[in-house]
Amino acid sequence: MGTSVAELRETLGRRYPGAQPLVYRTAAAVRTGIEALDGMLPNGGLPRGRLTVWRPGGGTTAVLRSTAQRVQANGERAAWIDGSGMLAGEDWPGGLLIRPAGERAGFGCAEEVLRCGGFAFVVLSGVGRGMERVAGRLTHAVREGGGALVVVGEESALAHLRVTSRILPAETQWRSDAFGEAAIVESVRLRVEASALGWSGGVSFSLPVRVWTPRFALDPLLVDRRGVPHRAGHWAGARHREWRGPTARGPAVSNAADESTALPSIPNSLAKVRKGA
Repeated sequence: MGTSVAELRETLGRRYPGAQPLVYRTAAAVRTGIEALDGMLPNGGLPRGRLTVWRPGGGTTAVLRSTAQRVQANGERAAWIDGSGMLAGEDWPGGLLIRPAGERAGFGCAEEVLRCGGFAFVVLSGVGRGMERVAGRLTHAVREGGGALVVVGEESALAHLRVTSRILPAETQWRSDAFGEAAIVESVRLRVEASALGWSGGVSFSLPVRVWTPRFALDPLLVDRRGVPHRAGHWAGARHREWRGPTARGPAVSNAADESTALPSIPNSLAKVRKGA
């Protein structure tokens, strides 16, 4: 089963007993680790104590993963609430990975993590229309805790910063095979645009492409091409928004440390672009 709020609260108390609230008014913005993007964003990064909504698009996971790694390398904590069950947890390098039992549980987990004040960067993904009902609560929680919250979803009226990203297929770099044909994607170019009250900006930059998470990874909660298993035993489509994980012992929370600060990579399986597309 997925993580419940009670289990998460117990886990946070056990793993981070000395966590201290962050004071976002005196702390710098959370840097993504990508110089071009940080130079475009207001104050050089993602705002603390505020809600940022990042519309799903090409490179979103790669950029946010880079941010989580950068936060960890700087000695702070990062957490990712994966409501869609799309991230591998056994070797997750971005700090605390939480798999909620559903959308409602995901909102509760995000609020708990934000209010505890021990995390500088929190990502909430795999949410749907229910976001509008709890946006006010999450806004108060992130302001109280002092971290930076990024929700991967559609528009929210309470968002302080709105971000979109997309891949530019025409600028994709390919590695040729022995016959001179494009065979392997080496890098892709992203276009990221952001807007806030009275401000807007955009920047383009390249990211290398590497295969780092096979779809057949031995992770019982990782979605594969068959979809997500229901508790009843049959399979739902992979596009199903509510995560109903298989029965497992204990909360589905994993934590992994990674000191790497290199640029992020987009899995080859996600770079569905073709030369000249």
